Amino acid sequence: MSNQKSFLSKVVAFVNQKGGVGKSTLATNAAAILSESYRVVLLDTDEQGSSELWCNARDEDYAENHKVRSFSKHYKKTVNASAVTIDLEDIASGCDIVVVDTPGRNEFVSLGVISAANLVIIPLTPGNYSLWSSDATMQLIQKVAAIRSGDFAARFLLNRRDKRRVSEEMELALREYDIPLMKTTIGNRNIYENSSSGLSVLEIGARSASDREGQREMRELVREIERLLSISRQSGKTSAKNDKKKTATI
Repeated sequence: MSNQKSFLSKVVAFVNQKGGVGKSTLATNAAAILSESYRVVLLDTDEQGSSELWCNARDEDYAENHKVRSFSKHYKKTVNASAVTIDLEDIASGCDIVVVDTPGRNEFVSLGVISAANLVIIPLTPGNYSLWSSDATMQLIQKVAAIRSGDFAARFLLNRRDKRRVSEEMELALREYDIPLMKTTIGNRNIYENSSSGLSVLEIGARSASDREGQREMRELVREIERLLSISRQSGKTSAKNDKKKTATI
């Protein structure tokens, strides 16, 4: 890693103690799109290694356009969340943005990542809207929010959304956690599945209206991430105006 401290050094983590909610797809696409304007590291902490495989495919097939640096650290025997936090802060010091793909059901790794993060995004899928399996994630975030001030935020993200609208009952359930919903929602689209082999949805040719909508959704997600981090794509620097304001906590 470079010894030069980045002026951004922001950490975005996709976290949910439940597996199968689309963390890897979101992380890889966000990392690829953010790399258009920032020095990005994609950190895969999940033993399944989906993001690592995505990066390997990108290296092998699209090396000439490769901009996303990647690390794979699975912390298999980690029982100390602080060690994960320190490690992640060290990685972040040498780049602008670290995008972290986290494992399911590993409290120590998740807590360590959350403690280092500036923005925690909790993906929820239609089968996960009850939030029962997300309680552990919420508890970890609340622990961190209690001791962090300023540059820390957490958001729910509705992922693989179907055509049905979120019910009023579910909206009330989400509000009980006191964590806002992201304005962006991500649909259940073939183009996201097609982006699992080393390319982002923006790098895949759109063949249908659904594909084009998927590209729009992912671009909007990255723009919202930038707004929540108070960074400017135009300058690649923290916005002086927004820097005076603290990122909203949960």
